[in-house]
Amino acid sequence: MVPTVTFLNSRSIATQRNDLLARAHMSLDELREKGETFQLDPEEQSILRALDELDFLEGDD
Repeated sequence: MVPTVTFLNSRSIATQRNDLLARAHMSLDELREKGETFQLDPEEQSILRALDELDFLEGDD
């Protein structure tokens, strides 16, 4: 397996965030609320994890 590096700028991070939220059919707040009560299905968990990773890359805590 060969490691891959992807460089993301603010615009591509925003695009990926919008795409992920569209896949989830809910807002980030709704995803987080469902996550706090353990009501996310595996796909939604994956989306929330990816959104959290994008926030980290962008410098949001």
